[in-house]
Amino acid sequence: MYGNRQDSLGEEKVNEFLREHLYGGKYGLVKTRYSLNDSKVVRYEQVTEKIRQSMGEDMILHMDDKSTIVIDEKAALYYPTPRKPIDTFAFELKTNINIHGNNQGWLFGKDYTNTDYYLANWITLPDDVEDKFWWQKDIRIISVESMLLNKKRVQDFVRGAFSYEKNLFGKYDEPDYLERFMNTIGSDSYRFRDFYKGKGIRLMRNLELPEQPINIVIDKVYLKKIAELHIKSYFNKAPKKIY
Repeated sequence: MYGNRQDSLGEEKVNEFLREHLYGGKYGLVKTRYSLNDSKVVRYEQVTEKIRQSMGEDMILHMDDKSTIVIDEKAALYYPTPRKPIDTFAFELKTNINIHGNNQGWLFGKDYTNTDYYLANWITLPDDVEDKFWWQKDIRIISVESMLLNKKRVQDFVRGAFSYEKNLFGKYDEPDYLERFMNTIGSDSYRFRDFYKGKGIRLMRNLELPEQPINIVIDKVYLKKIAELHIKSYFNKAPKKIY
């Protein structure tokens, strides 16, 4: 989460929902002692210090073998179902705004080394919600679909995609190069033509947001293949795993 972005309140709302209905609650990961890396979750710890959040720590899972797992929560805040559902997730490679004073995105940035896993979240709101900045209103989240993704596996996937593109080879962690590349192609979207036959992965630049990020956008179908956990949590019933 980022405390200096306009969507930080939305991220806090999603985090509150996950604490109550995914990590905690009667049927959450702690109560069911969810197993990860051959160890079971015994408790969770919310990270509230802004400096730690800025380095990729939102939630700590404490396991029964005394190990800890650091999770960085990410949410598709601007694309809630049913208003604007999506079957992709964006991983940040370049940004104009971060607390570290550089333009490195969180996927490969040198200041985000604390993260072990990302929790990618897709949000469902009531049918009548149309406000783009819904988190500024008193709106209840209906459900959240989540994928727990090992950071290194995501990075390796992205490295693989870049290795297929002659003009992008090895440039996945060079935000200045990516900016020049997007300016050169004259478009805010570039499809990886030679990776998975050009389907399901692309570079996108969003000029509508203050941070004007360049993201690598990946289809859910590929993320499912590397997800450690795919689950949907609800405000009024037990979470349900997605297979």
